[in-house]
Amino acid sequence: MLSGYDETQPCALTRGEVLEVQLRRLKHVLRRAYECSPYYHRLFDQIKLKPEDIHSSKDLAGVPFTTKEELRQYGYPYGGDFLAQPFEQLVGWHMTSGTTGTPVVNAYTRSDVEIWTNLVARCLRCAGVSPNDVVMNVYGYGLFTGGLGLHQGIQRVGAKVIPWGTGRTETLVSRIREFGATVITGTPSYELLIAETARRLGVDPVRDLKLRLAIPGAESMSRLMLERIDVELGLRLHGGGAREIYGFTEALGPGVAQECPSDSHEWMHIWADHFLVEVVDPDSGEQLSDGEEGELVVTTLTKDAMPLLRYRTRDITTLKESDDDIPHPKIHMIVGRIDDVVFYKGAKIYPSAINQVLMAHPEVLEYQIIVDRSPINPSFTVIVETKNPSEELRHKLIEEISGVTFARPRIEFSQPNTLPRFEGKSKRVVVK
Repeated sequence: MLSGYDETQPCALTRGEVLEVQLRRLKHVLRRAYECSPYYHRLFDQIKLKPEDIHSSKDLAGVPFTTKEELRQYGYPYGGDFLAQPFEQLVGWHMTSGTTGTPVVNAYTRSDVEIWTNLVARCLRCAGVSPNDVVMNVYGYGLFTGGLGLHQGIQRVGAKVIPWGTGRTETLVSRIREFGATVITGTPSYELLIAETARRLGVDPVRDLKLRLAIPGAESMSRLMLERIDVELGLRLHGGGAREIYGFTEALGPGVAQECPSDSHEWMHIWADHFLVEVVDPDSGEQLSDGEEGELVVTTLTKDAMPLLRYRTRDITTLKESDDDIPHPKIHMIVGRIDDVVFYKGAKIYPSAINQVLMAHPEVLEYQIIVDRSPINPSFTVIVETKNPSEELRHKLIEEISGVTFARPRIEFSQPNTLPRFEGKSKRVVVK
């Protein structure tokens, strides 16, 4: 790890210093990947490329992408051919759920854990967390990176962590109140469920709780969903708000990017001294210019056990230079994942776009999207849970969803508390 400044501080470097550190670390990680990772050594030899042939970030276009499929094939179970450190230097692993196949594994050395902790601490400081805060950590602990990742970062900041995890939501509301928690983490879906549960128990988040910040992550969310969290948990009235955190298992976990108070639920700073990012055309792989929407590609600059070069995240976003005092570029809130796109009658349906529409209507409590692609009788249905169903609301939702998906849905209403609620990542889309 290259050091010399406080890695936990968002503004420890100037813009020029960020670029200087980035280039130095890029050259270092390219050399390490070639010399120490069997996978990248073979790859570089096959394309007749040497690390010293790459002089700047623009030269990275000559390096092939790394994909999740290759990590599954060559990196399971311990890190496999992607490991750039011997097995005895590892201290553990995190991995994806593996519900759709072989899990994707990320191995950690002590250096990785230290870097990860500092990056999460940087995110929390960027969001406004201080040593005076009591943080209710409701990300899941275990193989999932969220629980332990946030736990370590919270302690590094000096804040006080309650390691709750998910579940026991009614008791959780009581503990938030009794401990005077000021910050809550978790998926946005679960944070909204906590607010809903509090009100059902007669607990007014504004009057009875002290929550001022939420750190939602781990699933796609819209600006309006974050604004709903602001309101439902009373965060703005307590002088704060929701601040999205972004990351993924392959890049250590949460801590890759963070929304700051000035970003208005639109952008997140990505820590360019640890991650070199590109946005590419999902189909051609061509690098896109700032402001163009495409797939986020990440090269890790300081990962020790498993460095990754040009990793395709499958997340859709936009890149731009920073427009505030924090000297790191910004990515737009994740529009959705390429893998999440549902093709229906020639249209591309992005669930995140439907979320944006529905969250604009306060009367919508929860929803479920059902796409039946049967060749005989295909259908696109959105079930909307609401206390106040009406033909006017039905018409508005049909028109607004049609406008963002180019497919006309059928809107069905359901009574309150009839659709599933989610403590972890939400599963609101059913494809038949």
